[in-house]
Amino acid sequence: MIRPAVNLPHHPARIVDIHTHLGPFRNFHIPRNDESGVVAAMDALGIDVIVTSAHAAISADLRYGNDLVADAVRRNPGRILGYCVANPNYAREMEAELTRCLALTGFVGVKVHPELHGDHALDAAEYRPMWELAQERSLPVLAHTFFGGDGLEVFARLADAYPRAQILLGHAGQDFPAARVVELVRSHTNVWLDLSGLLSTEGAIEALVAEAPLDRILFGSDLPFMSGALQLGTLLYAQLTPEELDMIAYRNAETLLGLDA
Repeated sequence: MIRPAVNLPHHPARIVDIHTHLGPFRNFHIPRNDESGVVAAMDALGIDVIVTSAHAAISADLRYGNDLVADAVRRNPGRILGYCVANPNYAREMEAELTRCLALTGFVGVKVHPELHGDHALDAAEYRPMWELAQERSLPVLAHTFFGGDGLEVFARLADAYPRAQILLGHAGQDFPAARVVELVRSHTNVWLDLSGLLSTEGAIEALVAEAPLDRILFGSDLPFMSGALQLGTLLYAQLTPEELDMIAYRNAETLLGLDA
């Protein structure tokens, strides 16, 4: 059924997008994937702040990709924040690379993508320096959870082992049964849900908000990998109260990242 157009009843004072990327992807073209393209999309959509990681660091060249993010953060202070990618295929360099990135202004967390990192479970020894650093500094760790990767039991073990690390389930664990995802978040106060991808399905956000802790749901678009307009539009036109919308759009991210209101 096609719904008639409606006026937007409430627009949040701010939009913080905690899941974006920079640069080309390894096996298909993404239009306008560079810094200027992403900033143009932010301007067009009214997104105030993004947190980003580079596709290159995830799949091909760790240092080069993290440097792309560092340059974008430096040129866009306050608008672009960075995730330092932790890639287990660079196990010897991981700790030094994390320390290097996180010493730079504007890097606020870590990005991992187990689907593209080969046969390395997130609780394997190669990742231990990253988890120990996240525990020490209470860092957000955004983990891909769609089309492969680790099971929810791995995230539960990590949340128990590193209670100060803030674990963000990228794409809200949409490969898994929703009831199990909600139970994981309810039982672990350091587990959060990033909505990117889930916002492609009408009604999904309302169903999630009805069950999961509202204060640990975050807006993410996966821009430019996904359509930022689709992701943000689905959130803004969801059947939510103004308070629910504000918390997801920016307030929860401000709390997580320590941003100024």
